[in-house]
Amino acid sequence: MPEFSYFYLSKQMIKQQTISNKVKRKVASIPLGEVFTYRYFSGGPDEEQALAQVLSRLTRAGKLVRVGKGKYYKPVTTRFGTLRPSEAEVIKTLTQKGNESTGYLTGTGLYNRLGLTTQLSNVITIARNSRLPLKELKGYKIKFVIRAFKIKTADISLLQLLDAFTDIKRIPDTSPSKAIPVLVNKIKGFQDLQIKRMVQLAMNYPPSTRALLGAVIEYYFPTQATDKLSNSLNPMTRYRLDIQESILPNKAKWYFK
Repeated sequence: MPEFSYFYLSKQMIKQQTISNKVKRKVASIPLGEVFTYRYFSGGPDEEQALAQVLSRLTRAGKLVRVGKGKYYKPVTTRFGTLRPSEAEVIKTLTQKGNESTGYLTGTGLYNRLGLTTQLSNVITIARNSRLPLKELKGYKIKFVIRAFKIKTADISLLQLLDAFTDIKRIPDTSPSKAIPVLVNKIKGFQDLQIKRMVQLAMNYPPSTRALLGAVIEYYFPTQATDKLSNSLNPMTRYRLDIQESILPNKAKWYFK
């Protein structure tokens, strides 16, 4: 029995050392600052505990920094200290699970990227299906907003524009008259099927968003159908939007005043 135990322990030690070497080689190939998870390492559930132990040892040694549960990055160290991961890496960590999207960037950070505002935000806003409390992650403040529909990777660029249409009066350092031409240029980069899909997705948004999208599509993309949008609106409701007639000549038809 002691011989069997010794043989078993030796076999386990060899296996753990093999996993440790494999993990260290994989970690060495990861670019500095890139956030990664357990999924980056191939191996069955029986190796997960050994993997966690190796990553924990590398973290204690300062080779890795733990961002969240099962999430790490290789830090960039300067004479001023260890740099936090890039905003892009943090966003990727919060919006992806494997190959699936669980959310997307929205809010002022998105509108800055779209060229709608020059203002930067100290809060990263993430749209997702379930509510999470405000949190701080390695110096980044994260706010979550709810989207009551399934988020698909192929739809994210469309959803982000719909968010911009929804928030058009609240986007800092701009106006609807300045924002609409920027959004129109973004839509021009879409294929016809994508514009149709955006119309379909707009059914999940407030009536004012559907009305504004309908007015924009009708005027700037006249070959695209807008019946679905117009039929979804209450003709007795009016929406207030301070926008120049030259930018949206048909705004009254779509119930804007």
